[in-house]
Amino acid sequence: MAKRKEQFYVDLAFRSELHNWRTPDWLFKSLDSFFSFDTDVCANDSNFLCENYFTIERSCFDNPWGKMNYMNPPYGRQIGLFCAEAYKQWKDHQRMTVALLPSRTDTKWFHNSIYNKSHIYFIRGRLKFNDQPNSAPFPSMIVFWGVEDHRSLNAMYEALQKGRDEQGK
Repeated sequence: MAKRKEQFYVDLAFRSELHNWRTPDWLFKSLDSFFSFDTDVCANDSNFLCENYFTIERSCFDNPWGKMNYMNPPYGRQIGLFCAEAYKQWKDHQRMTVALLPSRTDTKWFHNSIYNKSHIYFIRGRLKFNDQPNSAPFPSMIVFWGVEDHRSLNAMYEALQKGRDEQGK
């Protein structure tokens, strides 16, 4: 019986059928108020959050990124490619990116592209994404490549937590 419960948790928490989780409006607005994003690097024609955005057809892998980017990539196996590209955009071109990601600290993509290469904010609790009836089956984090002003990050963290707490009421 314990094995079955374990498998249920793994199936629920790590194998979601949905890979395109739309950013909660309150979260994007809060982040955008601090960073004034110019490009949404992972969007489609119905869920873009910035005037300039990339889609599958107009790929972030084939086009130059903006100076301040927002990224909420598909949460499937290809997520590591997006994280690697965000890190590369900062390292090679000084293009900053803020990303909403599932908190998967045990993955290769986390260690190769995020850990000790960015700032990380772990979101307390589970996010409720806009178009979903329930909270996400996984924890979330916000990753900052190239954002170095710690005073701004601390103020932003406080504002995000306040917004998160208000959403939980």
